[in-house]
Amino acid sequence: MKFDLGEVLTRMWKIGWKHKVLWLWQMLPGAVTFVVMPLFILSNPGFLMMMPEPFSNYADESWILLIFSGLMIVVTVLSMLLGTIAQLTTVYGALKVEQGAEKLTFIGLLNESKPYFWRILGLYAIFVGAWMVLYFAVMFFFMAGSMLTMGLATLCFMPFFLLLLPVMLVGYSVLELAQAAIIADDMRTFHSISHGWKLFRENWLGATLLMLILYFGLTTLSSVAVFPIMAPMMAFPIMAEIQGNINNFMMIFLLVLFPLALFLMVIIQGILMAFFQSAWAVTYLRITRGGTSTPQA
Repeated sequence: MKFDLGEVLTRMWKIGWKHKVLWLWQMLPGAVTFVVMPLFILSNPGFLMMMPEPFSNYADESWILLIFSGLMIVVTVLSMLLGTIAQLTTVYGALKVEQGAEKLTFIGLLNESKPYFWRILGLYAIFVGAWMVLYFAVMFFFMAGSMLTMGLATLCFMPFFLLLLPVMLVGYSVLELAQAAIIADDMRTFHSISHGWKLFRENWLGATLLMLILYFGLTTLSSVAVFPIMAPMMAFPIMAEIQGNINNFMMIFLLVLFPLALFLMVIIQGILMAFFQSAWAVTYLRITRGGTSTPQA
């Protein structure tokens, strides 16, 4: 292992805690989704059917379905673009701190990282596309086998689904290393993927341990933070049943509790992802240089 796991986690904490502007960039995609979400919910025919009159009367209108479909496309595209920018600026910022930068600015990170945007977007498109192909291929064989064997193949396929977990772990690790390679070493997209795979093979134990620590550690922290938010929401249906006024409680749930929970989760997720991306940026530098690197913007 070419890097000190403890030192990487220490640097991750220092970078993520000191440079809170990285939190803002990671919160941006979720914040935009939070703004669009009310329209998305109110145009969903399924939600409209559960709402009291006269709102439920619009559930069967064809123009509502068109609006909902259009918003779904807009939200998907917008989330992909903003998500790419958030990952790019966060990794760029972490690398810049490692070269000695004392202060990061929100607009400065955006302007300086622009040269890498299309390559990072292409990188995510390749990995998302590969995952979708793998997922649909597995589901096709799963469904076909189940129909041909009257469901008996389901038992045989269950262990196979467990094999997808290490595939995801390796794929995500290579993605993070490739992303850092594009920014730190100005690599082209496909070159960065082969380079990321090479670095993972040479440091598979350390990279795997890092991913497991980050995934389970940050997931645990997220769960601890989210539980106080979700607990009242889980008790909400019981309260509605006791009170007997389900329509009013549903309105409160959709218009107050759900947006509030989503807003708080956006904040928590943004903070944790800033630490996550910083850890992989530092890891790349430790593997390739043993020290720091200057982004070639």
